[in-house]
Amino acid sequence: MSQSSKKSKKKTASRSPEDSSNPSASLFAGLILVAAVGLTWIFWGGLWSGGGLIGGDLYTYFFPQKTFFAERLQAGEFPLWNSNIGHGFPLVAESQTGAFYPFNYFAYRFLPVNAAYNFVQILHYILAFVFTALYVKRLGYSLVAALFAGLVYTYGWFPSRICLEWAIIGGAWLPLTLWCVESFFQTRLWRYPILLCFALAMQILPGHFNLAFITQLMLLVYIPARIWFSRDESTEQLKPYRRLTVSLLLLAFVSAYALSAVQLAPTWELKQLSQRAEVGELSHQPGYGHIPVWYLSQVVAPWAWYPYEVNLDAGLAPGTAATNQVEAHLYFGIAAVLLLIFGTWRKAWTGDRRLVLLAVIGVLALLYTPGWFLPLTKHLPGFSFFTGPGRYGIVTTFAVAVIAGVCLERLVANWNSTVKLLGVSLVCLFTVADFWVVSRYVTYAAVIPNPPINQLQKSALRKLVQDYGKPVRLFAPGANLPTLIGVASTPVYLGIGPEQYFDPKLTMPQPLPFKEPATPEQIEWLRKAGVTHILSQHKLDLEHWPVEPIWSDFDAVINPAWGRFDEPVYFYELQGSRGRVAWTQPEAGQSATIKEYRANEVIIEADTPTEDTLILTDLYYPGWKVYVDGQPAEGELIEGMYRGVKLTAGKHEVIWTYQSGWFLIGALISCVTLLTLLLIAHFRFWHPILFQMKNRTIEVKPDPLPIKKK
Repeated sequence: MSQSSKKSKKKTASRSPEDSSNPSASLFAGLILVAAVGLTWIFWGGLWSGGGLIGGDLYTYFFPQKTFFAERLQAGEFPLWNSNIGHGFPLVAESQTGAFYPFNYFAYRFLPVNAAYNFVQILHYILAFVFTALYVKRLGYSLVAALFAGLVYTYGWFPSRICLEWAIIGGAWLPLTLWCVESFFQTRLWRYPILLCFALAMQILPGHFNLAFITQLMLLVYIPARIWFSRDESTEQLKPYRRLTVSLLLLAFVSAYALSAVQLAPTWELKQLSQRAEVGELSHQPGYGHIPVWYLSQVVAPWAWYPYEVNLDAGLAPGTAATNQVEAHLYFGIAAVLLLIFGTWRKAWTGDRRLVLLAVIGVLALLYTPGWFLPLTKHLPGFSFFTGPGRYGIVTTFAVAVIAGVCLERLVANWNSTVKLLGVSLVCLFTVADFWVVSRYVTYAAVIPNPPINQLQKSALRKLVQDYGKPVRLFAPGANLPTLIGVASTPVYLGIGPEQYFDPKLTMPQPLPFKEPATPEQIEWLRKAGVTHILSQHKLDLEHWPVEPIWSDFDAVINPAWGRFDEPVYFYELQGSRGRVAWTQPEAGQSATIKEYRANEVIIEADTPTEDTLILTDLYYPGWKVYVDGQPAEGELIEGMYRGVKLTAGKHEVIWTYQSGWFLIGALISCVTLLTLLLIAHFRFWHPILFQMKNRTIEVKPDPLPIKKK
């Protein structure tokens, strides 16, 4: 026998029975994928056809960050810093740009911003559906249960949150983590803990982290409970290896953090320097986004609330803060609720301990949603960092989805094939229509055929600021939105941002002069902040504003994004501003010109007849280094906010570069972890099973409880 034949035989003998082809498994996968893609067309056909979303946080949070990210990538620079929002902030640390998330990188590197955003959204609806169906199939249930569970989970919780990108991206990976755990219990193959590590990391890398934290809490309950309490044939045979099993899965948790260190390390640094460094009334409110207990009636009576604007802040629970209809949304569909009632009455699912465990976890998550336990948890790590107790409803929705799917399977178990097909189809169609209607009532976003983000090349304002010849900083309403035209803009909106943006001593004196004339103190603040232009929704009184009118008309991006279709916008240049670069003691003969302004580097040519400090009116933040004539220099904090460097008399080249130490440490940890995981995966390919038992692979199938016919 040849050497190659021996290798082939050895490889075949050592691999799992899962590797063999299975026509029924292929059919299952095909039908699930078709259903997953088809549902995205029903709910988001406008996105498939090139339209886009508008509303909610899209144009004040996500598109400003994604546009900057895409433009820098396509210019050949990987941005670690976003210089457009306010006076700048660490782009990778704030995290919701998702710079290290693989799908984000490739989408925004090669597609227009709107197409990239739509692609990422639709992809994760498909993934959420498919992963849920795979989990139900892994539990041993049929295509009927898998389809309905995927439908309820994906389209019960996510569509109303379409304006919150992190919701669908983070939520899509939750069922995959459970599938990995169940797959490992049944097969003991190394591949599943490794895949669990990657699944957990894929929840962390897009940023925001809230749903990743919730998923990890769920697994910390689910894994030991499945091994010690909610046992079945697969976990019973793990009895001699329980500690080893738990240890390996915990190692997957730790490895996921290490794999995501490139994102987590800079975020940890920002957290210590942000408004979330402490929990307090003026800094960070964990109770925001709870579900008032009386509003939980939406589960069985959505028609009582959804067509109306509801004051959800009435009767706040102790320790909670404001909320809204999107954050407080929790709905499973009428059919799912009826199936749950039927299945509980007929004991169609209570005999499966795995489903009982899911139900218990779902109830615990539901009890947390009103915020009752915040006085106890808000000082705990993780709980104190994230807002939105209502977001724990995703776990409840998942539990209901899986159990309702099983109840539907048991309901039609004894029907003939024709009646079964008709019945399941009617239930699914009714549920699709139910979710579609509710998702249009409870939302802050709408799909439009020609979104403003697609009009960037037609923006008159964009051309004006490009022709200005210097970096522009606007003062404008609609925080962050004006950055779409390629300028810096203040004030800012950041979920987690440098504390300087939230310090009343450093920010513009309130109230902001969007409608009323600016006070002398506010004018002085604008000048010192380097604001060069004012963008207004109404004409400014030139007796109170030291500005020069530049342009007034309809802008193809700003007007529709602001919802101003009948009135122009007004663009002015602010007189007396020190701009982006200035001297602390201006005098004749001084000059300072920005030669290059990139995300991670600013190059300035300066000339001064006497020693003076050169100010760059960008945020001074750890990681920014300054070089004068190629030599390291000592940077200074100016006025509590800006960057400065002392220069001797003469001509100088000043270079500010962003070199985040936390990013480098995190990147090193991530690279080492990735290499280690790949090496383990390579070596374990030849010996995939962790520990040998009498039966190498256990196929778990629930014992169906027959439904008696009358």
